[in-house]
Order: sequence, then structure tokens, then C-alpha cells
Amino acid sequence: MKGKKIFILIVACFFLLIFSTTLFAAEKSIIVKVGHGHTATHSYQLGLEQSKKIIEEKTNGRIILKFYPSAQLGNERQMQESLTAGTLEMTITGVVNLYDPAFALFDFPYLYTNREQIKAVMYSDLMDDMGKVLVKKGMRIIGLMEVGFRMITSNKPIKTPDDLKGFKIRTPESNAQIETFRAMGANPTPMSFDELYGALQQGIVDGQENPLENIYNAKFYEVQKYATASKHIYNFAYVLASEKFWQTLSKEDQNLLTYAVREGCFWQINYLSEREAELEQILKDNGMEFIYPDLDLFKKASLGAYESDFFKKLEPRSSEIIKQIRDIVARY
Repeated sequence: MKGKKIFILIVACFFLLIFSTTLFAAEKSIIVKVGHGHTATHSYQLGLEQSKKIIEEKTNGRIILKFYPSAQLGNERQMQESLTAGTLEMTITGVVNLYDPAFALFDFPYLYTNREQIKAVMYSDLMDDMGKVLVKKGMRIIGLMEVGFRMITSNKPIKTPDDLKGFKIRTPESNAQIETFRAMGANPTPMSFDELYGALQQGIVDGQENPLENIYNAKFYEVQKYATASKHIYNFAYVLASEKFWQTLSKEDQNLLTYAVREGCFWQINYLSEREAELEQILKDNGMEFIYPDLDLFKKASLGAYESDFFKKLEPRSSEIIKQIRDIVARY
């Protein structure tokens, strides 16, 4: 009888241990590493800090976003590779075209004039369809942010496209920028963002093009005198999650994380739209001279991008995507 009681006690302890372990595992924190190439004060991180508050509140701190800014985990290409390998959970990037060149078409010149058009394209069936390609590559789009309307900086005045002839301009690894500047007669030089300040300082490139926030945050005003408000391209930033990581989450957690990230994305877009005039004034206060060119000249000069070898190589897909973008934009 005594042995039977001991046996029952051992079995009870065993099941209690299993239950406690299971309960602990269910409540164990999920740390989501988020890498990006900009500073901790950049709007990318500020936006996802809003997401961090939401997801941690809704999960009682069970899901935690942990940020790694300033390319601590590599450049954009390297961090995307880390997603596919499953060694990084999330990143914010503008170069998903490395996995499907057709993504560059969203960034082709002079497609958008306002943010309502932009948000409609960001969260369209077209974008959803494009995102399926990335899932097969090991990552998925869970939100979209603003990179912004891009402007040219230089140490000589750029007033018309003619001033770009032979001008060595840094671009990201995106055919949208590369073909746009080729069409305008410049010499586009793809380069990682984290290498750009030094390249400008050393004269490896003559200038670059970026939205106001990036120009300010990277302190390009220290090495560039002029900013030309060409607004030639509007870029999206893609908030990507590793597919390997994604599949470890429950459906409920997937939905919660998507909701939190998108709320942070909307916050970031509104934040930048409200901050444009302030950023321009700050750059002027730091010595940059702004040039406001005739945009029709730049639009006309950039049309060659739509006739480039890159564009033709993707036909008929390229024309179909541009048509869908323009159809969405026409409604706003």
C-alpha cells in the first residue's frame, strides 16, 4: 500500500512538472530582433517604437521588439539575407528588388503626387500579389513605411537635367534610380547607404539623392552644399519578417504583430508628412541652399527610364504593373 502511494505521488509530480514546463514555454517571451541601416532617432525606428508599445501591451510583454539600428547587423542586402536564413526576425529595407526586380517599378519616376495615392498603392491587391514572391524567398511584407520624395544634393547647383550630364551620383541598388538618372544623362553609382557619407567626403561620388530625413540624419549637409527639390521618385520602405520566424508564431500572434507594425507604419508616414517643412528649414539653417527647379523639365528628361533595357526586359509585366499603379493613383 505504501509503495502504491509513493508511485501515485511520483506520477503526480511528473505530470505537475510537465504542466509547469508547458505553461512556462507558453508564457516565454518572444524576442523579435529588428535591424535597420539608419540611426536610432530615424522615423523608421520611431514608427516601430509605436508598434513595440502596442504589441507589448496586447501580449502583456510576451512579444518584445528589440532594435539594432545603424547597420549593426549589416547593410540592407545582408539583413535581408539574414531573414531568409532565419537568424534575424525583422528588418526595414528599400531594396526588395534584389529578390524580384519588378519591385523597382513602384519607385519609377513621377508616379505619385500625394500620400493618399501612395497609401492606396501600399495596401493594394497589387502589393499583396507582389509580396507572394518574397514569401517564396523566405521573407514577407508585414508593413510599409515612407522613405519619401527624393531630392538631389550636390556641391554645384543642379537647376535643370542638363546640369546632371556626366554627374556621378550615388544611388541605392535599385533600377528605378539607376535608370532615372541614366535617362537624365548622369552617371549613377550604386552604393550602400552606410558607405555614402565617406564617399561624398572623399569625392568618390559628386552627389546623391535621398529624402529630407535621410539627408538630415546622415548629416550630408556637412559635405554637400545644394539640395535640389526634384522629387523625382517616391520610395516605399518595406517592413519584412523572416518567413522561418513567422511560421513559429501562432495565427493570433501573427495577426497581433501585423496590426502593431501597420499602426506604427501609419504613424511614421503621418509624422514625416508633418515634419517636411521643419526638416527643410533645419537643413537651410545648417548651410544648405535649396533649389526649386521646373519639375516638368525633370519629368520629361526621366521618361527614358520607361524605355530602358531594364523596363523592356520585364515586359509585359512592367507595363501591366505601371498601368495598375496609375489606375490606383488616378482615383486619388
